[in-house]
Amino acid sequence: MTSFWRITIPFSCFIVICGAVITWHVYKVKINKQRERESINAYRGRAERGDASAEKDFGDIYYYGRGVPKKYDEALRWYRKAADQGNVRAQYMIGYMYDVGQGLPQDYTEALLWYRQAAEQNDARAQCGLGSMYYDGRGVPQNSAEAVRWYRRAADRGLSKAQYDLGYLYFYGQGVSEDREEANRWYHKAADQGYEPAQRALGLRSKGLSILGFITLVAMFFGCLVVLKDSLFPRKSLHARQQRALTLAGLLGLAYIGMSIYRVFGVFHSVIAVNAFYFAENLLFGIMFAMLISVFSLKGVKFVLGLSGMLFIGMNLFIIAHHALRNSFTTVRGFSIVNGMLIGMSVSLVIFLWLGGPVVGSTSKAGGPGLR
Repeated sequence: MTSFWRITIPFSCFIVICGAVITWHVYKVKINKQRERESINAYRGRAERGDASAEKDFGDIYYYGRGVPKKYDEALRWYRKAADQGNVRAQYMIGYMYDVGQGLPQDYTEALLWYRQAAEQNDARAQCGLGSMYYDGRGVPQNSAEAVRWYRRAADRGLSKAQYDLGYLYFYGQGVSEDREEANRWYHKAADQGYEPAQRALGLRSKGLSILGFITLVAMFFGCLVVLKDSLFPRKSLHARQQRALTLAGLLGLAYIGMSIYRVFGVFHSVIAVNAFYFAENLLFGIMFAMLISVFSLKGVKFVLGLSGMLFIGMNLFIIAHHALRNSFTTVRGFSIVNGMLIGMSVSLVIFLWLGGPVVGSTSKAGGPGLR
């Protein structure tokens, strides 16, 4: 009987808690729907009395499907009522619907007309839309200089998309003189507001993991497991220091994989942080590579050390000589990666040679490590 109650009481408590959670969730959904209906009725009442702001809000309800099915034609009807009374947001939405062809045939001329009405009243989104039409040549002759003018007005009002677009034009010198520092400034402004294209342009957010990258990480993961297996089940043919080098290589490889995964899904908050991350990630890779070489080939150690040293000096002299390249995101990122990897290999291999290096295939008379 005691065993029965020990099982029944916890199970009953679990059922009661689950029932309470489900009941509370159903109640919240019901209350939210009721509030939504009340809000819609309130907007409808104000809109039918001719309140321009309510007409725009009621158009939003149909446009986004908030509590009602999406109806672009109905949204457009209410937007027009608000726009006729000078509501800037409604004018922009009509221009956008003409621009993309939502609820009505696509018409760039009409889109341009409505965008301009709102843009001249300092609506940032309309100014950005107008800049986009000039940049692409939709409904007007293509004019990058005019696109810059409208993008700048929207960017100065804090619109992240316009800040990114303006930075893009500065980066590639379209409509303005090429200026990487100015591009960097506008990219940062947009990235600080969480705008993903700007974060990707600065390298603060990864574009994702390609199939080849995924296969590489999986292959590297299993390779690390194989290397670590030799430390758990030592082979008699390997020296103790070789075993330790293999263990370190396996652990560093797993750490590198972990950092690579974070780089794909994580978000950084400054260019310095992301470049430091790339440097550290590839420093790990360089050390891991050096450990693997040191286990199996003394000649390989000397060759790789010489090669990495020459590459390190040569590439850094190249970037010093070509001052203009320093403002390139790609160049800075590339040198963070390469320098991290070369420093990791060079320093590790120098330490390896200084310590005398493990025996490759034999041991010294004293039974310890020695060189051949």
